[in-house]
Amino acid sequence: MIQSLIRKTIYAFLWLWVISILAFWLSKQVPGDEILDYLSIETTAYSTALNPDQQREAYVHVAKKRGLDLPFFYFSIHKGFYPKALFSLFPVEDRQAIKSWIDQSHDSKGSMELYSSLREGLRLSCQKATAFPIADSCCREMHAILLQPDIQQLNKQVSNLREKVERDGRDVTLTTMIVGIQHKADALLEHHPLSFVAGFPSFTWNGLHNQYHQWITGLVSFQPMASLIDGRDAWDKILDALKWTLVLNGLAFIFAIGLGVVVGIWSGRMEGTRKEKWLSILLFTFFAIPSFWLATLLIFFFSSGEWLSILPPGGLGQYQSARSIFEKWGIIGLHLILPVFCLTIGSLAYISRQMKQSVQHEFSQPYVTALRTLGISEKTILRKHVIRNALFPMITMMGNALPAILSGSLIIEVIFSVPGMGRLMFISLMARDWPVVFPVLMLGAAVTVFAYTLTDLLYKWLDPRVKSTA
Repeated sequence: MIQSLIRKTIYAFLWLWVISILAFWLSKQVPGDEILDYLSIETTAYSTALNPDQQREAYVHVAKKRGLDLPFFYFSIHKGFYPKALFSLFPVEDRQAIKSWIDQSHDSKGSMELYSSLREGLRLSCQKATAFPIADSCCREMHAILLQPDIQQLNKQVSNLREKVERDGRDVTLTTMIVGIQHKADALLEHHPLSFVAGFPSFTWNGLHNQYHQWITGLVSFQPMASLIDGRDAWDKILDALKWTLVLNGLAFIFAIGLGVVVGIWSGRMEGTRKEKWLSILLFTFFAIPSFWLATLLIFFFSSGEWLSILPPGGLGQYQSARSIFEKWGIIGLHLILPVFCLTIGSLAYISRQMKQSVQHEFSQPYVTALRTLGISEKTILRKHVIRNALFPMITMMGNALPAILSGSLIIEVIFSVPGMGRLMFISLMARDWPVVFPVLMLGAAVTVFAYTLTDLLYKWLDPRVKSTA
């Protein structure tokens, strides 16, 4: 048993590690620039500065502060003709443009030299922007050239800028600088054959100094992470939401399992009767109704005033103003009746059906026949033998029900405005609040993985028939 516990715990952590890698990889595939999202809470320089060079400085500052200037993972695989220095350049849009230059020209050295000249030109022209109108124009156009992925179009833009600066003629330094940039841009248009070796992928070991390692260690150690919506610590928001998710799903889980077992036992004994058939039809009707539609119907019938107005339509009420703990939970309980019912009814049909089949299976076993021949009553057989043995398969069912209820609570929490993790996840996804989204995702994955692991271990511990194979 101890060996099985250790082995399954190791497997659980391995699964969570794989899930964390997938979650991190997906976070990097989201359209948009993650650093721009952080700029909204870190500094206003990017949005208010008229100078593109100052905007870039603010961008790089936030990238380094957040560790987003590091490599993504412990190792990197990229095209062999990409220089390593390319992956430390910021903003990310610059890096994408340089990749395009290298892909078109096969000249990594010339592309990097052109980029260095353009950055120096941007810095110089932006510094003089307040003194000369031509320098201000040069500053803005240089910024646009840095983001141009097509080298043919880039060359035209540089040529036009050179003509404009030469025609103005008031700043010799700018003219000399742009002439040098023009020569480097022209060089990229020449044919540069790709060597055979450069065509192979390049492998780079980045060590522990990478974004994933920083992310996963911060996640495990509960390192403070600022929400992009309001600047609050992401863990504070998650823990506040977690307690309401535990209350909502805990009640739904208890009712679903408790009622499901009772209804399943009754259905197993009353198989074929009219009452049992009508109950099965009713349960599977509720099971077939989508949870969001059922929730909407319940609000319409019990809360809208069109039919009845006996239950609150959502939220948790003004429980903060309650004068006693009983009054507080009375207010909360009243508001949770409809969402708990929606979560419970969806699992009730499935659980009761499985319990019914388990009870019928046990009644068909030889030991039941033997007990009957001894004159033991049906109630005694059911209470002392059948129910006990029929509950063993339900242990696995309980483990499966918990993740299902957790996943279903997202829709219910949104519809009923319950401030739980499902609603927090929805709001954070809509706002691209990744410091909140991915901890919630990993927390849900951890609950699911360990629920299955503990269920399996509990089953082996309680059922002597599988102990020998543990």
